[in-house]
Amino acid sequence: MEFEKKEAFIVSQEIHAGRKKIPLGSIGCFIKGKHSMGRIVDQKSRPVVALTSSHIKPLSHHQAALLLSIDSPKKRYSLFCSEQHFTSICFLKIHDVVQLRCGRVLTAGIVRGFWERLRNPGHGELKMVLIEVELLDPRIIAPSNRFSRLKVDASKIVMVSPSTAISPSFKEIEQRSHTNEDRYLIQNWADNNSEAAWEHETLLKAEGAMKGIQGHCNSCYLDTTLFSLFSFSSVLDSVLHSAEVHDTTAQQILRQQIVEPLRQYGYVGAENVMVLRKLLQSDSFITEEKDPEEFLNVLLGEVLAIKPLLKIKAGNEVLEYNCYQILVERDGVVHMPTVQQLLEESLLSYDLKFTETPSCLILQLPRFGKGFKTFSSVYPSPELDLTSLVDPAPQMCYACGGQVTYRCSSCHLDSLLIPGHMKLLRGVAKKALPREHRQKHPSTEQKRNSCSTKSQTLELFAVLCIESNHYVAFVRCGAPRQSWLFFDSMAGQLQNEKGSHIPVVKACPQLEHYLAMAPEEISALDIKQMDPFSRRFFCDSYTFMYQQPKFSSYRCEFRN
Repeated sequence: MEFEKKEAFIVSQEIHAGRKKIPLGSIGCFIKGKHSMGRIVDQKSRPVVALTSSHIKPLSHHQAALLLSIDSPKKRYSLFCSEQHFTSICFLKIHDVVQLRCGRVLTAGIVRGFWERLRNPGHGELKMVLIEVELLDPRIIAPSNRFSRLKVDASKIVMVSPSTAISPSFKEIEQRSHTNEDRYLIQNWADNNSEAAWEHETLLKAEGAMKGIQGHCNSCYLDTTLFSLFSFSSVLDSVLHSAEVHDTTAQQILRQQIVEPLRQYGYVGAENVMVLRKLLQSDSFITEEKDPEEFLNVLLGEVLAIKPLLKIKAGNEVLEYNCYQILVERDGVVHMPTVQQLLEESLLSYDLKFTETPSCLILQLPRFGKGFKTFSSVYPSPELDLTSLVDPAPQMCYACGGQVTYRCSSCHLDSLLIPGHMKLLRGVAKKALPREHRQKHPSTEQKRNSCSTKSQTLELFAVLCIESNHYVAFVRCGAPRQSWLFFDSMAGQLQNEKGSHIPVVKACPQLEHYLAMAPEEISALDIKQMDPFSRRFFCDSYTFMYQQPKFSSYRCEFRN
């Protein structure tokens, strides 16, 4: 019998120690490396018995510790005989997803740690190991218990999904992203951030498999939108508590079944989201693919019927939107335009202005599946300056610095006539229109006013990306340009459970490095050489979410 590297054993046939019977499933350890003698450690008398290979099976220290945590010898032996299942438990790692028995209920959880202690302090050569599991369904926790983590013995684990059968594409990204550069960036990010302690704790609780919002049946457009708007931002919290909404049932479901579990536990099951989907006035929201703007327009504009997020002045008319579609012509010279440039050009081209600085500004690029993108890559401006884009903010002359009397939209976009705009669009060359053509331009007289020229700035807090027909999101959980998280509601699938997707949240500190660079520096880089997450961030961006800085003060408090 081979006992190398084995320190303990389980009794596989009943052993007689004098008049005492040692039952199946009893755990013992070898005495001084002699495999012919052993001490039964789960018996009060701790008897020393003679051993034969036909009566015992050798165990490693870790295997024995897991089995020893189970009080019943019968249950121990039953688990040990389920060789494949017991092996999967022995190889459990942090972030692995398990199905476990909690009382009379089967539920899912994610492994958060292992706890080791002596069975009988001062006596045991072997220790017990309990598995700490964070339950993913907050309804399983009793109201009086504010903790979602339990320490359970191995017999409570019913099924193991090793890192939960995450799809090969995600595994590949995961492996390739753990480079030395990324590890340096993570360390540098933690060392230099003034709020590193809070953010580090947040990442520990927010990151991993079975985190975020679970996807189901083409729900990625909805999952990414809700995660982006509510996980770390308070910009739309007024919607959750307003007494003026049309459908209070939908509001309550959004608040209690989605936003609150997301902020408290870091996870929302697909069944919770489905309840909201059924209230969106069309069965197509339950089964079909949609876009984020379709979902927001129905949820905010029709179901909740709140005031639109944006008011845009077009001549004497005020238009109301929840999202603004950026419309610009493709410019072959600009390889990577910024969101600031695109927004300015889109508004000025159509002579539009915001009537007020929005608290939440959601911008979309023209995008039609995988086949058409206006730009192959876009730089998501970390800050958006709306000072000159809000009416009735005064328009300043780029030549003399004084307030303008007349304004021409065509000339306003001419980079040779407007040095300030040319500076913004660095490296862009546009031909100035001949003077005789400019004389035919329609101009509008500007009312002189005494409005403050105080800067009106918004900050980027989320970017939704789509490659072909699947949405993912990058969401900021810390100070500007820092602490970015990647979220995919359908990164993998639970084994043996068709349709049960695994949502994944992963830290992307490398984005801080890129967003700290000037747009022209990013444009000069070879995008193909970026890590997969950064490449998606710059090349697949579709929707940009901005907020006033005061709304970023919300801190997501996950429960331990």
